[in-house]
Amino acid sequence: MTSAAPDTRAGELPPLPRVGASPRAVRAALHPEHHEAFDRAFRAALDEAERELDLQPVHEVVEHWRRRAWITRDREQYRRIVREAVEESTGEAPPESESTRASEARL
Repeated sequence: MTSAAPDTRAGELPPLPRVGASPRAVRAALHPEHHEAFDRAFRAALDEAERELDLQPVHEVVEHWRRRAWITRDREQYRRIVREAVEESTGEAPPESESTRASEARL
């Protein structure tokens, strides 16, 4: 038995974090383009937890990003869903060249 991470370059998707997963596991499951945003949100939650002496903000951030890892794991499917949502809300399909991030910003 091996604990090696899957080779996502070969098309294999990373393992999905389950409820209660550690922040490290959640971050590892995210696409690298989301790491910086996760890190910022996690650090802000830690700062708030320190001020308030309450870990709830940390748990909420980790759970938010855990769900995002599930939703965005298949990049092409996620891109199609976001593009469909933009088209549904605006009545026009976004340009094919528009990035998923730009499409998300329209929602």
